[in-house]
Amino acid sequence: MILYAITLSPFAARVRLALRIKGLDYAMQPPPGGSTRSPEYLAINPIGKLPVLVTDDGLAIAESETIIDYLDERFPTPSLLPSDTAERAGMRNIIRSFELYATPAMSRLFKQMDPAARDDATVTAEIANWRNGLALTDRFVADATFAAGGAISKADCILLPSLLLCEVVAQIFGLDDPLADCPNLAGYREKARQHPDMGAIWTETADALAAMRAGT
Repeated sequence: MILYAITLSPFAARVRLALRIKGLDYAMQPPPGGSTRSPEYLAINPIGKLPVLVTDDGLAIAESETIIDYLDERFPTPSLLPSDTAERAGMRNIIRSFELYATPAMSRLFKQMDPAARDDATVTAEIANWRNGLALTDRFVADATFAAGGAISKADCILLPSLLLCEVVAQIFGLDDPLADCPNLAGYREKARQHPDMGAIWTETADALAAMRAGT
């Protein structure tokens, strides 16, 4: 399998964590043509974003959550779904609360990265929206190593790299720890980073992000 992705992408980190948990071999490559907008890459993924997984039989799968779902259905052991129905519902609440209420605000904040072109009112409003999304997600997460249930799941693949992205946003806008008022998420973040697979993906992605911001 080929994963078109870059190491510094938290969205690619979601898929890389799922692949790592399942022990699957893959080659990670940058988009062909040198850009997500190149004709070569758009022929693979007309959405024009990373990551994309291309299977050994040539199936191209876009969007990190869709890729994770495919991997869990195609390679069901170990499963990324809790065995208990209530825990599966909790897992989905975690994912949806973050993706619906925190991720969109972060995406809009990235459009305000340039201090010279920044609209302060927009930034203030989107930071409030983002913090609200984090607070909502905090209500569904336990202060534990795993986001949902007693084992690693799809929620961890989505949530932990997203919390790293939260740290990047906070640094860009000169904010304190965005989880300061989210004790469950803060506890989860610290415990999950001690897990060998989750910690490795966090460190690899964080190091790549730091190198990019330092210009190295």
